[in-house]
Amino acid sequence: MKKRAVGYCRISTLMQVDNTSLKDQEDKIKMYCKLHDIVVDKIFIDKAKSGKSTDRPEYYEMINFVKENDVDMIVVYKNDRIHRSLYNLLAMIYELQEYEVALVSVTELFDTSNPQGMLFLQMLGSFSEFERAVINERTRNGRIARLNENKFVGGKPALGYKINKNGEFIVDLKEAKIVKDIFKLRSKGLSLAKIGNKYGFSKQKVDYILKNKNYIGIFEYNGKKEKNEIEFKIDPIVSKYMWNKVNNCIL
Repeated sequence: MKKRAVGYCRISTLMQVDNTSLKDQEDKIKMYCKLHDIVVDKIFIDKAKSGKSTDRPEYYEMINFVKENDVDMIVVYKNDRIHRSLYNLLAMIYELQEYEVALVSVTELFDTSNPQGMLFLQMLGSFSEFERAVINERTRNGRIARLNENKFVGGKPALGYKINKNGEFIVDLKEAKIVKDIFKLRSKGLSLAKIGNKYGFSKQKVDYILKNKNYIGIFEYNGKKEKNEIEFKIDPIVSKYMWNKVNNCIL
């Protein structure tokens, strides 16, 4: 009796670096199954926004499909197409072992239905996680280097700042007056709602402005475990004393 399989393809911004399209993945999966006389019941395809995206409806549909149908394996182009985290990948494999469903990688030539395949998978997964950590570190260092040069690192500049033609942060004098006034009013006890009414801002926006450390020359970015702060070369719009007074804390 022929073995039955489903295929899974995924692409994200991070994955596009190796120029492997969804069609390439699908073609390789079909070719592998044809060579090994495996019947492909269905191929599930996700277009994720990032390597970390959990918004993968086709993935979850596939997991339910293999649990409810007589499927022997999930075939992928590479193991990181289904999970970039080794922990999540192994969790999925152990979960599917109860249903006697294996994971097969076309390009890495492993099959988790045997011990050798499981060992090889764990080795590949570890290297894959290491590679991603290196890429993240380079990205983070590049962001820090740009901030140290007072360069724009993406996103929308906070109210009171703008980007010049050289890609540098500079103070927008007109907007900076609004920011200073917001801090001044808040320091005198005016409510977020009343401040917002004066400028047509929501309470949430006023609160965001008051907590934004950009105004004292500090850029915050989210690290893996905690927020990181970098002091960058930009003229502060409010003093640290005023920022602390409004936020009732000490930097």
